[in-house]
Amino acid sequence: MTFIQFALNNVKRNTRAYVSYFLSCMFAVTVFFMYAVVIFHPSIREYEFHNVVQSGIIASQVMIYGFSFIFVLYSTGTFVKSRKKEYGLLTTLGIKKSQLNRLLILENTMIGLAAILAGIAVGALLTKLFLMVFSAILGIGDILPFHLSLRAIGLTIILFFVMFELNTLAVVWTLRTNSIMEVFRGSTKSNRKPTFSWFISVFALAAVLYAYYLAYTADITTIGARMFPILAFIIPGTYFLFTQLSIATTSIFKKNKFFLYRNLNLLTISDLAFKLKENARILFIVTILSAVAFTSSGVLFNLFRSVEAETVRFVPQAVSLISNENANLEDFKKTIENVEAQFQDKFIPYESMLASTIPAEMESNSPNWDTTPIMIYSYSDYQKMMDLKDEEKLRHPKFSEAILLSQDLVNRFTAKVPDSLTIKVGQTNTDLAIHREASPLSSSISTNVQLIVSDKRYEQFIQAADASSVRYNYVMHIPNAFDYATETEDVLNRVNTEIAYADSQADFYLMMRQTMSYLFFFGIFISVLFFLAAGSILYFRMYQDIDKDLKHYYSLYRIGLTSKEMKKIAGKQLALLFFLPFSVAAIHAGFAFKALQNILVSNVLLPSIFVYLLYFAVHFINFIIIRNIYTTKLNKVM
Repeated sequence: MTFIQFALNNVKRNTRAYVSYFLSCMFAVTVFFMYAVVIFHPSIREYEFHNVVQSGIIASQVMIYGFSFIFVLYSTGTFVKSRKKEYGLLTTLGIKKSQLNRLLILENTMIGLAAILAGIAVGALLTKLFLMVFSAILGIGDILPFHLSLRAIGLTIILFFVMFELNTLAVVWTLRTNSIMEVFRGSTKSNRKPTFSWFISVFALAAVLYAYYLAYTADITTIGARMFPILAFIIPGTYFLFTQLSIATTSIFKKNKFFLYRNLNLLTISDLAFKLKENARILFIVTILSAVAFTSSGVLFNLFRSVEAETVRFVPQAVSLISNENANLEDFKKTIENVEAQFQDKFIPYESMLASTIPAEMESNSPNWDTTPIMIYSYSDYQKMMDLKDEEKLRHPKFSEAILLSQDLVNRFTAKVPDSLTIKVGQTNTDLAIHREASPLSSSISTNVQLIVSDKRYEQFIQAADASSVRYNYVMHIPNAFDYATETEDVLNRVNTEIAYADSQADFYLMMRQTMSYLFFFGIFISVLFFLAAGSILYFRMYQDIDKDLKHYYSLYRIGLTSKEMKKIAGKQLALLFFLPFSVAAIHAGFAFKALQNILVSNVLLPSIFVYLLYFAVHFINFIIIRNIYTTKLNKVM
């Protein structure tokens, strides 16, 4: 048997140990390769967003490659630790250090090449589907044709081969620094009684709860400032939850004699305390990776779904044409006729009305509202605009009152409006009592604040205003406006900007949909990669400790426990180690979703539940597979 055959046999005999590691690496290669196919696709250069997509994909690939590098380094090191006894035995049998290093390099090179080739093969099979999804998410009319780029294949092979080799050399170096006895002992460690600090345990709980409070009460005005404090509390808090509070919890259960001496709780809890202490750091890493996957997937999915609702929030009217300063009414009406003719040619249904409006300024002792520009509308015109959209109207203001309308976002960022303001129109100043409401009207180029006054007051303002300063607002309501977004944008792009300022839901919707599509497309696969890596890390840890666990269960078997009882204990402990970090990560993500709900107008509950269920299904399948491997090994000790 040659040395290469010896290395190949080692890989074959440890297939079960490497399967999760191999699949995770293969998935990373697959995603990287499919992104590379898009970058080098010849048809993508025909689109305007080519540069943006290329930059986004390159950034995504850097993240995938960087994370894969760390993941492979950790995974390779874990498997070497689990096989240290084997390497120690080979050393005592006379294998040279250079030969042992060569063996390690050969084994990891074989696994790496297999993962690269399998990843590229799977990527090639899924490329057509990937291009279809890419075209659908980015709103490309025609699906990009199937294309396999030799440059994409070459780039993937070179980068990942270099990554596997560098990681292997790093692990070989760490093994080289160990003495023969250390290698022969493997990862065996003496079990010390788990200890904890009540002070740190309480601190961990308080830190996590405070981070939850910050997220729960955050809104669009505070989320940016709170992001770093939330992370600063949640990350160390989570770490100490596993290293301290989990041990404290098991000690509480140990003191409960009624619970401890029922069924097999004594054995389960006693052994669980040691497992939690040994695996605390792993559980922390898995929790953070899972929380990142849940949060990023949920946020991206919710943002992608909320484009229409957010468009209506920021641009309440389907189309709004406001005459520019110095533009005469006749030119403005011709522009309107041209827009209507194009809408009819494109079969876009609409209802419309024309309103006059007066530009003015507010004067106030409050610096936030002094000299603020506004557009004044009569209540009658306001009523017609609301009837156009079939929306509920505000009450009619009295002669001495006015309703100040401003965007919801403006309301949150600006100070409270004074009870009364001085409205300056022409050479006259008028004091009016002010009531503030969220604006159902679109902004103009000059201001996003409107003032609704009674018809009599409006007539008074018209007489005081310079005739040339009066502006006109042509408003259109389009049923199912988003179905005609591209056509609407095309029509409004032709409007003469010297005559009218055009604002539409179509423009905002298409811009936001494109942005959210990019984020969703670039981020979702990275989130899935993080989650699969988290599951793989749990698998690695279980496999590394399996020999020690089998000795423990063999001892229990010899003192009289049945096979059913041992499987029950092992199943409970394995389930807790698997689903505890998943549950904590899900709670972390839940508060992130609550912060997102405080920002968005659309409901994030159902999409978030969908994300949870999808990840739970994958995690549960992973758990079933690993539990079956574990119990199969357990059967061999009896």
